[in-house]
Amino acid sequence: MLRTRLMLGLLGLMAAALCVAGTASAFALRFYLVGQTDAQVRAAQNLISGHGLAMVASAAPLLGGTELRRTVAPTAFVVELRRPDGAVLAVAGDTDTPIPNGELLAHVDHLDSRVKAGAPFPLKVGHVSYRAVVGTLPGGVTDLIALPMRPVTGTTIRLVLVEAAAGAAVLALAGAAAWFLLGRGLRPLREIAVTAAAIAGGDLARRVPPGRPNTETGQLAAALNSMLGQIQAAFEERRRSSDRLRRFVADASHELRTPVTSIRGYIDLLRQGIVPPAGRDDALRRVQDETRRMGTLVDDMLYLAHLDEARPLDCHVVDLAALARDSVADAAAVEPDRPLTVHAPEQCPVVADADALRQVLANLLSNVRAHTPPGTTAEVSVTRQAAGSVCLEVRDRGPGMSPSDAGRAFDRFHRSAGSRGGGRTGSGLGMAIVAAIAAAHGGTATLDSTPGVGTAVRVVLPPDAKREPATSGPPTTAAGIGAPRAQ
Repeated sequence: MLRTRLMLGLLGLMAAALCVAGTASAFALRFYLVGQTDAQVRAAQNLISGHGLAMVASAAPLLGGTELRRTVAPTAFVVELRRPDGAVLAVAGDTDTPIPNGELLAHVDHLDSRVKAGAPFPLKVGHVSYRAVVGTLPGGVTDLIALPMRPVTGTTIRLVLVEAAAGAAVLALAGAAAWFLLGRGLRPLREIAVTAAAIAGGDLARRVPPGRPNTETGQLAAALNSMLGQIQAAFEERRRSSDRLRRFVADASHELRTPVTSIRGYIDLLRQGIVPPAGRDDALRRVQDETRRMGTLVDDMLYLAHLDEARPLDCHVVDLAALARDSVADAAAVEPDRPLTVHAPEQCPVVADADALRQVLANLLSNVRAHTPPGTTAEVSVTRQAAGSVCLEVRDRGPGMSPSDAGRAFDRFHRSAGSRGGGRTGSGLGMAIVAAIAAAHGGTATLDSTPGVGTAVRVVLPPDAKREPATSGPPTTAAGIGAPRAQ
């Protein structure tokens, strides 16, 4: 568990720091106390060497141990005097503490060098430690002044015990505080884990609760939510793409079944000789019509599949106004009796795929022919908008579309019943191709239809730095560009 590991690691670091600090303070205290002890030992030695105790030393051969002990004031010092004849007198102030293992001077190694140095040194006799100094007095007497280290050791041990108790209390309080703070700090991570488990269970709409943006967990939550949004969008797009593919395959199969069935039926009739000689031409014409219809449907599906693959378009500077005039002229040649008008500047350069824009215009004008009565007026306009985008609009004055048909106008294989013949015509892919081409150029395709008033389809292409400003010009008509125009 991350919380436990972090807390144990923090407590381990704190314990190590406390141990280092306690050890350093204990050593510092002991070093200070040893220095103080050395100072006391030196002071005692100086007192013996230079003042009244020198007389005691000269009288030492005449005094016994008890008399010498009484002569020395009550003190914690241990004093030993060695007479020239080798006899040693031990004095321990007024204490009754026996000197372990007899004499201290007997345990001093390198006595002569110690006397010559005159510096305090450690001395351990049995289980008792001392700080001692040795010297010489008048009359050939060797003296030793020593202080037990028991007070220094006891003080140091008490400090270590106090530090250990205080450190344990600090670690306990720090552990409780760390457990609480780590619990609060790691709560966002637990929420992230819960959210991840929910998402793994299928709840793609689940999000991590946002945190404060100036914290690492808050930034992590924001990044995860952004990533989850993109993942959900990708899954939704994949689902929609899969649904579209299934519908496309189902609709394409349905649309292709009709002409294939018709062709198979006519061919069977012709092979069996059921069709009379006078009707063979009509049967072959029907087969040819169904074959042409099936070829158109296949071509449209392949074109849509090409657009769905998001392949790069062959874009270059194209005069959209000239394309509009040419397309209207082609439509007027197919249906000379239909009044077609073009409203466009003399030039309107755009960066686009010329063949794709011709396909857009051809599909829109084909819809006008298919869904409006003969003689219905239609207008094609090209305008540059204030934001720099270019709007291509095809408007007719026909019967319009119902709201349900208008809402599904760009759906694939959707065909309106409002054709001039009252039946469903075309492949149902024309408007879908228009929308796909507009999207491939980064633009939009919209439809506005009112029953009894007419229908307007607008294709808006986004602005491009390579486009040049359009030059305004008077509207032209199909008749103005060489095509007949009916009034």
